[in-house]
Amino acid sequence: MHVFQPFYLDDTGCAFIHLFNAAGGLVCGDRIEIHIIVNENSHAFATTPSAMKIYRRSEGFACQETEITIKKGGVFEYLPCYVIPFANASYQQKIKVTMEEDTAAILLDFFTTGRLARGEHLQFDQYKSIMEINYCAEPILFQKATLKPHDTDYGGLGFLESFVAAASVYLIFDNPRIEKDLLNILQAGVGDLSGVLGGVSTLPSKGVIVRLLGNGTRSIEKAVIEIWSVAGKYILGRESFLQLRRAVAF
Repeated sequence: MHVFQPFYLDDTGCAFIHLFNAAGGLVCGDRIEIHIIVNENSHAFATTPSAMKIYRRSEGFACQETEITIKKGGVFEYLPCYVIPFANASYQQKIKVTMEEDTAAILLDFFTTGRLARGEHLQFDQYKSIMEINYCAEPILFQKATLKPHDTDYGGLGFLESFVAAASVYLIFDNPRIEKDLLNILQAGVGDLSGVLGGVSTLPSKGVIVRLLGNGTRSIEKAVIEIWSVAGKYILGRESFLQLRRAVAF
């Protein structure tokens, strides 16, 4: 893994960072640990320049664990490209976020069911994803998803059905005054998206979650951009998304 030097696209002080896997992907036995600390009253935006490929395995699994700490008054945005588990691949990932008071985070978890151009769909051995978020020492979210296509048919109602990509966008903030307006706008916006089935709900405390199923990665990417733009305006007070479009790969 490489971390490119931070760059700045405007005068807001937000540092844009690219995380780059020089190998192009992970093979069985690979283990990546990423530790990110956002200092007090700082704002960072991290992304990746391309999709993360998970190659077929001989034994074992590939793993990536990301720990994010956001100190008082800090803001962190994490917009990685999607994960592609190849046929017979096995992959596990965990993102743990620890937030102090007066902080905000916008996070993305995004994967596709295989190399779609080659006709692969749910041919991997296992895909496991864990998201854990704590705010001021209070656990506000713990989500665990495990897909084993060889054991379960995910094409039925209530599963992936005919969709080939899935994503979750987590909007974590402590401002009840804007939560209802943000929820209503996102619900209306998700309902109008083309090629995407989505839902929006509030967390029990301090946040909103958006879940998306798409008929391709491109439709999900467009949806994420729209959601990020709305969230940035309401949560962060950002009036323009043009600078961010110059930083992300989609």
